[in-house]
Amino acid sequence: MFKKILLATDGSRLCNESVKAAIELARNCGGRLVGLSVAARVRALTITEANCGLDPQQPGQAGRDRAVASVNLISDMARQQGVPCTVQVAEGAQPYQEIMRVAEREQCDAIFMASHAKSALQRVLLGSQTQKVLAQSRLPVLVFR
Repeated sequence: MFKKILLATDGSRLCNESVKAAIELARNCGGRLVGLSVAARVRALTITEANCGLDPQQPGQAGRDRAVASVNLISDMARQQGVPCTVQVAEGAQPYQEIMRVAEREQCDAIFMASHAKSALQRVLLGSQTQKVLAQSRLPVLVFR
């Protein structure tokens, strides 16, 4: 069914749990995974950081480190289960756009991602990357909850 599945993660506990499900799906379909974590560029700066000339459009080292750790987890778990897997880290102000861009570039058949089940108010105020991918992707999106 799905031969190449993009697995998006932000390194959260729920996303880490979703890795097992995505690996099982890929194994059952005889497919492969493309693991992706996006280091978001948008964050608030403190007055000290702003005065030092730091760029709010650049992800911090902690964000990059978390993204690398997230995709390394995917790679390690997939290798243990014998599922072919490549991983990458992207940077962008809008993670959902990076998810869809990588899925298209890698010619994936589906996108697999977790939903944190935020309240309606949280989705309005903070946005939901999963919701945005669901609304705009031309690929099937599988949501882990």
